[in-house]
Amino acid sequence: EAYELIDISNREARFALILMGALNAVALVLLTRADVLSLLPARDRYWMVALFVPYIVMAIAFLIQAIEALRPGRFRPRIWDWNGGEDDRPAGVRYYEDVIQQTAAEHWKAWQEVRLTQLNAEIAVQVHSLSLKNHAKHAAIRRLYGGLRLMALVLGALMIVFAWLVSTQPEPPLRLTP
Repeated sequence: EAYELIDISNREARFALILMGALNAVALVLLTRADVLSLLPARDRYWMVALFVPYIVMAIAFLIQAIEALRPGRFRPRIWDWNGGEDDRPAGVRYYEDVIQQTAAEHWKAWQEVRLTQLNAEIAVQVHSLSLKNHAKHAAIRRLYGGLRLMALVLGALMIVFAWLVSTQPEPPLRLTP
């Protein structure tokens, strides 16, 4: 179940990246299309670019946040930090980082000698570690989607400002050609 929650969080982060890409595509079109910016006089073009700079900084910050949400967690089961008794101390037979520190023969011997209480303790430690990882991922996803809402609002405001600047421009005089 814990691994499923991690997978769901990763899918949510990837979906957020897709949404972020769509928002940034709109911003990129507005900033790079010469015909769109040519609707504004030079002074207003500078204002629009200056208003987009904080949006770009915000987009980069939330891209880093998305990477953080997808990054594997640093929550290793802390078997060595066991507070229970010696009889039920986790034996280190399940978690891969503990397993690879032994030879195959040592690992087989450990499985032959492990008691059920030690195995239960190790599973409890591992589930606790996965729960910490899930909690961190869910907090990162909440921050990421909050950032996406903010990006959408800021981009919407920038588009409204752009539309207002275009609509307040005086009409150029009509030229009659003979």
